Amino acid sequence: MASFEFTEKRDDDECEVEEERDKRLAKLFMALPAEEEHIEPMEAKVTGNIPEWLSGSLLRNGPGLYKVGPDRYKHLFDGLALLHRFNIKDGKVVYHNRFLRSDDYKQAIRANRIVMLSFGTYAFPDPCKNIFQRFFSYFSPDITDNDLVSLTQIGQEFYALTETKYIRRIDPDTLETLGDKVDYSNVIAVNGATAHPHIDTDGTLYNLGTKFGRISSYNIIKIPPPDQGVTDNPLQKASIVCTLPITHPNPSYYHSFGLTENYFILFEQPVTINKWKALTASLFGRTVSDSLEFHPELRTVIRVFDRKAGKELETKYVTHDSMFVFHHINAYEKDNHLVIDLIGYDNINIIKELYMDDLQAGITPKSVAKPWRYVLPLTIEQKDDPEENLVTLDNTSASAVCVEGQIHCRHELLHQDGEPDSQTSELPTINYARNGKEYRYVYHIGNNFNSIMKTDVEKKTFKKWEEDNAYPSEAVFVAKPGATKEDEGVVLSSVMTVGEEKPSFLLILDGETFEEIARAEIPITVHVSIGIHGLFKRE
Repeated sequence: MASFEFTEKRDDDECEVEEERDKRLAKLFMALPAEEEHIEPMEAKVTGNIPEWLSGSLLRNGPGLYKVGPDRYKHLFDGLALLHRFNIKDGKVVYHNRFLRSDDYKQAIRANRIVMLSFGTYAFPDPCKNIFQRFFSYFSPDITDNDLVSLTQIGQEFYALTETKYIRRIDPDTLETLGDKVDYSNVIAVNGATAHPHIDTDGTLYNLGTKFGRISSYNIIKIPPPDQGVTDNPLQKASIVCTLPITHPNPSYYHSFGLTENYFILFEQPVTINKWKALTASLFGRTVSDSLEFHPELRTVIRVFDRKAGKELETKYVTHDSMFVFHHINAYEKDNHLVIDLIGYDNINIIKELYMDDLQAGITPKSVAKPWRYVLPLTIEQKDDPEENLVTLDNTSASAVCVEGQIHCRHELLHQDGEPDSQTSELPTINYARNGKEYRYVYHIGNNFNSIMKTDVEKKTFKKWEEDNAYPSEAVFVAKPGATKEDEGVVLSSVMTVGEEKPSFLLILDGETFEEIARAEIPITVHVSIGIHGLFKRE
């Protein structure tokens, strides 16, 4: 097992640029904690012209509260969830936000301290428990329902998600938290699931979860919409459609997965969850992140499950080099190949680089993330030359060779290397109508958080929007009704600003030209945290 630390040399000019960037980003992260919520909707100041057809709500989720009483959350992924709503109608925009009323939130506010273990923050047991309850908490710690990562729709209802076994229903109009938390493990054999499910055209949701135990496994979860009128049981028809045994001694950590018409795709990466450390975290004063172990000597195993045949492919695919991924972009099948696009890292340093003390001190992430493409040949033909590339698709430099019975896959970059803006990318989204299908455009954050990029994966080129001291969030594409082109519509992003007298705003870009067509500025007295993921709810 290796340390997370990784360094590389930079010249003086690069260091000066990075120093200035670090100062700006430190201001951004200093501004992150939100002390209060703004429940009452307020009208934003619109400049430019919002398309008449654009009507609905951009809903966003992410960490908002990093301080409770004397305690502070340590990691960027730990803050208590803050929900946001930008409602767009008749050329006007109305904004409000509200903290998710999770059990974690309610107990922390009641105790005036952090009481639940989170990704990077240790917590002592709830002081309201009696001595026996507190003692046993060390052996069976409360699992957080602080669903701060994303949002999804199941049937007609909307839910906030994180990576634990709990999801919480919300009202998409008022942002109120509704009913009790929903526990995956009460219905299906998983101890947690991703915050990035896929939704088929019939409304069926698919997700990936891990079952921990003496024999651990990965389970694909199928969640069809519940019966008409059922609002409090999203798992009414949930089932497990496939089970994959783990390859490494411990289960791998994953944040997302791939799906096409015929396949589920899991990147079983060499970042594993030490089960013993995870189970005893409270007892020994550890956090969830302390249970992650990076094994750079291991390759990522690309697991491919045939949805129709109901079994994993016998061919064993591996990445040529060790790698790490949070977010898949898209995947599709073409000419007997499986094309998989994702945001790739060379190592796991990014997790250790997101602790709040460092971020607020101006020590910003140095990890590089880029859009990568892997191409897997689905039919393996014997070659006279073992080094001959098995990938025969046009317009790709991705390769695959057979080495000792395994298919070693090398990725290609999805936009031109050497450009400053190509050095870091994250939070990718697409026109979701192209999910699992061949597509052309991906939208993502670039240039160290302060630009939005539109990458053409066919031409390997990109366009971008950026503005000084403005930090956009994940881009959400909204197709124009009746659109015939993939990028015909608008791109929405909630933009957080730093500096005095500069309000945060909702940015609206033309999907094709990527030019700004409108923005809606929030009153400067209102804090808009940058958030993580979201969705657009049409009206």
